[in-house]
Amino acid sequence: MKKYRRMTWTDRLIIEKFYNKGLSYRKVAEAVGFSVSSVYAEIQHGLYPHMGAEVTKRPFHYSAKIAQDYADIQATGKGPSLKLGHHYDFAATVEEQVKQGRSVSHIVMELRRNDTWTVSPSTLYRYIDRGYIPGVTNKHLPEKSRRKRPHNQVRAARAPKGTSIERRPGYINDRSVFGHWEMDSVIGKAKGKRQSFVVLTERMTRFQLVFHARSKEAASTVSVLDSALSKFPKGTFQTITVDNGCEFQDCYGMEHDRQGNKRLTVYYCHPYTSCERGSNERANRIIRRFFPKGKSLYSVTQSQCNEVAHFMNTMRRKVLDYDTAEERFNWELAKLL
Repeated sequence: MKKYRRMTWTDRLIIEKFYNKGLSYRKVAEAVGFSVSSVYAEIQHGLYPHMGAEVTKRPFHYSAKIAQDYADIQATGKGPSLKLGHHYDFAATVEEQVKQGRSVSHIVMELRRNDTWTVSPSTLYRYIDRGYIPGVTNKHLPEKSRRKRPHNQVRAARAPKGTSIERRPGYINDRSVFGHWEMDSVIGKAKGKRQSFVVLTERMTRFQLVFHARSKEAASTVSVLDSALSKFPKGTFQTITVDNGCEFQDCYGMEHDRQGNKRLTVYYCHPYTSCERGSNERANRIIRRFFPKGKSLYSVTQSQCNEVAHFMNTMRRKVLDYDTAEERFNWELAKLL
């Protein structure tokens, strides 16, 4: 059975792109992976009269923003009812104990131990955030007020060049299958030639590959991938997750070999969301120990890149039960031979 998923901002951008070009509902549905009826209903929520299109077969165009605003408004009427209700004694107890310096988790644990009505710690945090507990704010919590709040996700201005990370399968997300990579660039000087490394991180084993690229251009990235894939057996590279940088805009070139045969799938992250390539970002921080930000990379050799990659791949890693990435990677390679 196909897993249900909600339509996202990225899906709406794709619909806007193809529907406004004149493609049929069926073609648009194939592009976003939804049924024709779902796409038809979605388009009706985002139509607007398009000036100058009165003489065309589609005098109305689709706006992803109009449709997203409609979906956001509809979502405000959903969700479970407030559990707090008339439990005024609970609110008073929370206020008293928070002001005594006790944590939310401790308060909930004690109430449960005494068989007293309570909500979960996460729900209680949310109630405090929204001001449902009189006399208590985040300033009264010992840690919450000092935690770094996540930035609001920035909406993409246009659809990605390839498949969005929203459609990446769950088995890739949980790192249970070998052959799925993350890719990013490490930049030296802002201008000049040979100022870029292409860093590849295998998600399951955390194995690193570091290549010195000719430039921060899409063609150089494709050339690096051609070289990387030639060094390993088939099945080593199944998918790669990248950001929306200019060096990753040739989706077709990355996904296909020079004969036009599909060799892997590329997934694109949301804008300004480096946490969706967390292992890759961690590797980049280690690379910066050897090549600080702003330092020219022009004279760096590929041998030096290999040495840095070897350093990372032979580190004992807690996340790998103190195996090395190289050991885990070689075990998986042996299964492909």
